[in-house]
Amino acid sequence: MTNMLEEKSLKTPNGEIYYWFSKNRINSDLCIVFCHGLTADHSLFEKQIDFFTSRYKILLWDIPLHGKSIPYKNFTYDNVVDGLNQIIEKECASKLIFVGQSGGGFISQAFINKYPDNVHGFVGVGTTPLGLKYYKKSELFWVKHFATIAKLYPYSLYRKVCPKKVAVTPEARDNMYKTLVSLSKKDMLNATNAVYQEFLKVKESVQFPFPILLTYGEFDKVGLVAKYNQNWAKATNARLKVIKNASHNANYDNSMEFNHILNDYIRERVNNETHMYEMHKHLCI
Repeated sequence: MTNMLEEKSLKTPNGEIYYWFSKNRINSDLCIVFCHGLTADHSLFEKQIDFFTSRYKILLWDIPLHGKSIPYKNFTYDNVVDGLNQIIEKECASKLIFVGQSGGGFISQAFINKYPDNVHGFVGVGTTPLGLKYYKKSELFWVKHFATIAKLYPYSLYRKVCPKKVAVTPEARDNMYKTLVSLSKKDMLNATNAVYQEFLKVKESVQFPFPILLTYGEFDKVGLVAKYNQNWAKATNARLKVIKNASHNANYDNSMEFNHILNDYIRERVNNETHMYEMHKHLCI
């Protein structure tokens, strides 16, 4: 992974944010921004690196309170996406495609809501929509109190159980296990509490100015991901793809299928925008 990407960091008043950007400066004005989920880190997307670095610029990062981006104070979605925007302004191309897995989908949506101008696509991976209209009060209760409940759970057992719940392949489970081993229980609780408390503050859903793609693994049993994605797709007319032989970390479990689905979506977005531009140019002549 290190051969394809260059590790860098951004110092902010709240903490240092680590990120990895394509070394291969290919002639593309499109950059894929990968946002990992809760208690994971940028390595969750290592199965996407080889496939996409030959096609586009890519950006991976450790979301604050995760991976190398610890410590971090004053965690809010606003602060986090402001930091990400500074990285993007420094490194990235003019067209952005966001890929958000689980909790990384929340951060992606928060970014798109605040900085929509250069974003041209969003792909969710086992994530759910921001905006409280999609959720029952009983469901939000568990989100609100997750960290409190998790505090009572033996962390050594959590480290063993969690990888089996979010992945089905040995390699994907091993990736999740290694990430959890690198996190202390305090770090895990800080991250989950911060992300979920911010989630509860977002009342309205994001209005996407482009077609979005929602995906989840056929064996994903984390929360009610399947139900939320089906409802989200109906409400927004989004395309919905179920990744075979995969669980919550679907992009790792079945990277081959996921990579082709993501690549097809990106090509479709690029082609549609090129077609619209040509039509506009023709009409203006």
